[in-house]
Amino acid sequence: MIVVLAAGIGVLATAWLTSPDPTNLPASVRAVGSGRPTRLDAIAPIMRDAAVATEDERFYRHDGIDLIGVMRALPYDVAHLSLAQGASTITEQLAKLLYLGGNDHSPWRKLEDAELALKLEGRYTKEQILAAYLNSAYFGEGATGVRAATERYFGVAPARLTTAQASMLAGLVQAPSAYDPFRHPALARERQIAVLRSLVRSGALTETEASRALARPLRLRDGRTLAPILGADLSPGTAFVWWQLAVGAAIALVGGTALLALRRLRLDGLLWTARAASACALVLGAALAIRSFRSI
Repeated sequence: MIVVLAAGIGVLATAWLTSPDPTNLPASVRAVGSGRPTRLDAIAPIMRDAAVATEDERFYRHDGIDLIGVMRALPYDVAHLSLAQGASTITEQLAKLLYLGGNDHSPWRKLEDAELALKLEGRYTKEQILAAYLNSAYFGEGATGVRAATERYFGVAPARLTTAQASMLAGLVQAPSAYDPFRHPALARERQIAVLRSLVRSGALTETEASRALARPLRLRDGRTLAPILGADLSPGTAFVWWQLAVGAAIALVGGTALLALRRLRLDGLLWTARAASACALVLGAALAIRSFRSI
């Protein structure tokens, strides 16, 4: 156990020492953005809220790494043997964009990304990080940064974004080509509904305000208009998913009980394996139970 702990500390220390030093954040933002960066106070508040609600709902409550998000992503990633739901925070996304060339697909890169996020949070304020993110994110159609995106899609300044426009833009970051409103208006509207639902869940909007944003036609810069949507379900849903909570709690209980029972036995190779399996069951069960909560 001591050897494993020492090895883990060594890996973390190596990643910390070898990851880039995020100095001069404004210069890094200017290097990747389209044109002059926009101050946070020159971006409509609803756009800032939409980015946080959609990409990192606990942005103001973590220090760069969202441990709850990691636990919620763990069952999916283990089941699919992937890092597809790596629970990247806004700070980690910013680190990847500016200092890792947009690549964090390997476990080592993920670790570097997390170390960089901690460095960024230790050096800059949340407002500076959010502003840098909004000025660096790619929104599709050749638009990097919120100013380029608002002009490309709507022909307005970032400060003048409406709730409908901001919720459309915030949904593009996840998959700009798939949700491009010029090419895929129906998918863009579906994604917008998901963003508005996140805003309702975070408390930034009421259901009535979110419905009002969908109930009006949304005019794009090229003259096309997206038809209004009526009757969309914008409720945040139940607090948790019952079956996930029950299954997760059951798995965690079995794993925890087995661990306690194995502590009383003299360990050999087989029992070490059993203890490791029990520990994994405990962690995965707890992660599944945490995942059952829609918002924590």
